[in-house]
Amino acid sequence: FAPREQSAEGQGASFAGVAAGAGGLSSMFWNPATLTNIEGIQSSWQISGLLNFASDTPFGPQTALNPPVTAVGTGNILGGALLPSSYSSIQLTDRLWFGLAMNTPFGLGSRNPRPSAPQLYGLTTTVFSEDINPSIAYKVTDWLSVGVGIELMYFKVRQTQAGSLGAAPPVGILKGDSWGFGMTAGATIKPWQGGEIGIGYRSMVRQNVEGTINSPLILGGSFAQPVATTFDLPETVTIGLRQRIAPQITLLAGFDWTNWSRIKTVRVSSTGGVIPVGAVIQTQNLNYKNGWMASLGAEYQWNPQWTFRAGLAYERAPLDDTNRGVTLLDGDRTWASIGASYKYNQKLSFDLAYSHVFVKSGLITIPAGGGLPGYNGATRGHSDILSLGLNYRWDDPKVAAPVFAKY
Repeated sequence: FAPREQSAEGQGASFAGVAAGAGGLSSMFWNPATLTNIEGIQSSWQISGLLNFASDTPFGPQTALNPPVTAVGTGNILGGALLPSSYSSIQLTDRLWFGLAMNTPFGLGSRNPRPSAPQLYGLTTTVFSEDINPSIAYKVTDWLSVGVGIELMYFKVRQTQAGSLGAAPPVGILKGDSWGFGMTAGATIKPWQGGEIGIGYRSMVRQNVEGTINSPLILGGSFAQPVATTFDLPETVTIGLRQRIAPQITLLAGFDWTNWSRIKTVRVSSTGGVIPVGAVIQTQNLNYKNGWMASLGAEYQWNPQWTFRAGLAYERAPLDDTNRGVTLLDGDRTWASIGASYKYNQKLSFDLAYSHVFVKSGLITIPAGGGLPGYNGATRGHSDILSLGLNYRWDDPKVAAPVFAKY
């Protein structure tokens, strides 16, 4: 739901140290103050390919209700996805920078097959977002920098749900979109030789989603009922550390915390039509829990052209066996990543990263209610991620003036 794949350079070390600049220009996604590490006028373009797997196998009492249908598992409900992002920065003075980031901070697509056991509780979920994030950064002293930015986020969601069992059930469709606003902020300090500490903040973004619901449970599904809902996308705090321990070796560490507990109960209400305004049409009890991720990594500069990196991370998901649904089969994750950067010349460089994500298996437990029999399932999943980055400096790097010695 909140993809981390915003930086090929940062992904190579499982995002360790990105709030302290370990992601290069793309570190501005986590901490705008890291812009002060970037000289001149530069841009970076990133693309991540995600090959995801998540499946759900039913078990328990519901399989006795109608075994030919309710005992059918889902197979893989995720598949592949491409996630682009871009970054640009301009150094205005020796102390002032302007940056612009464009990202997809929230996104998901999942599809349960028909027929399958969980189709009564959800067939598909598709979430899309696009975030425009201009920011400024100021170098207060040689050891302290601060940054702040604003977010303009477009958010779109579409969900479908089967109205009955079988391979061709009536399908309800809920969809809507909205624009929301937020902010980013951060600071970096360089308290000792070769070390940098950063802390970044991405604020909560409130989305007032307006759209329609067309459901077989509402007047036979013969019309699109206008609806709306409001929910808050969570804020994130990220801490990063970089420390050079040798001319070629830099150690990295990171920790972030996301306030997913803002998303508890989502109520979809009528905004007109034949249903009275304000009447609650659908309630989703998501009950997300706060999440966090801790990571460690290292960089090795083999020569002036090549830099290699690797990292491990553990991520605590907002979902567990008490609140997992049938279209988002997430769980705690362990990341293992490797990456490399190649500097072609003083203006052009490339980044490459690969991660394998081990997702902890879990359970789905949905009690009977609302005319539905209840559902029990067992989940498993994993992900393979390949990311590429291209970085370009538009101006000419400054060449140090020659030093003349007088004898």
